Amino acid sequence: MKKIVISLPLPVMPIAQPLIRKLQELATNTQLEFTGLNPEEDEPLPIRGDDIPELVVTHHVSIMKNRDAMVSSGSYEAPKGVIPEMRDDLQEKGFVDPTGCFIPMCFVPLVLIYDRSIKPAPSSWADLLEKRWQERIGSASTSTFIKLLNVNLKSLFGERVDQLNQLFDSMDLKGLPIKVNLAVGDGDLDVGIAPLPFARASRTGDISMCWPKEGAFCAIHVMIFKKDAHEDAIKIGRYLLSDEAQQLMSAPGLIPANPNVPLPEEAVENKLNFYWKGWDWFIERLNGI
Repeated sequence: MKKIVISLPLPVMPIAQPLIRKLQELATNTQLEFTGLNPEEDEPLPIRGDDIPELVVTHHVSIMKNRDAMVSSGSYEAPKGVIPEMRDDLQEKGFVDPTGCFIPMCFVPLVLIYDRSIKPAPSSWADLLEKRWQERIGSASTSTFIKLLNVNLKSLFGERVDQLNQLFDSMDLKGLPIKVNLAVGDGDLDVGIAPLPFARASRTGDISMCWPKEGAFCAIHVMIFKKDAHEDAIKIGRYLLSDEAQQLMSAPGLIPANPNVPLPEEAVENKLNFYWKGWDWFIERLNGI
């Protein structure tokens, strides 16, 4: 049976049951698979053959880095004229994939959290290169998260090799993002790098969030359609971009692609400031690390 593979954003999972039920209703003639968070790398999608899913929803960069091969194969192509357009402010920032292979579903800003007793507080990614933070910075440790940090920090500060190496070597890798939040809140770390949904509050109330002045880094959940995808895949893709589904994603702090759904207040306050130079830049950088 033809299959559809969906990895939902981690912050959505506690409230995802209505969404999952709706997706199951839409998959009337296909096998629907939900995949959990994989801390390692997912295998690249097949280029040819009968194993190509009708639709894949993922944020894994180990899949995205193979975009050009997927496009060249002719096996992947988003359906024309049936998928809603992305909100204008995100289009203007270069989040539309020029190949049409990736259709963004939502965006996860990566920001800084810090112990609010720290003075002066960090205000930028550049601040993390200061020696005073050595051994005091924490990060999630999934493969995709670490690669996103590599791509973006090396793009920003590639000429400062020694300082970057020091940062990566001394960073305390904590597993899931919630563990970074807890470590900063408990005073075990001064600064953490965390997705926005895990930066909004803490158990102790002792952390603050910083949206770095260079722009938040971005983890993107994309939809990847097989060429001439099954009708179920198209129905599910449309639903995932619907007002109903996108509101569910926006509630915990994800950035919706749907223009009808309000942005999280932190994104509005920071004028949707992302450090992003386009898909071609991103793919090239991914394949260079």
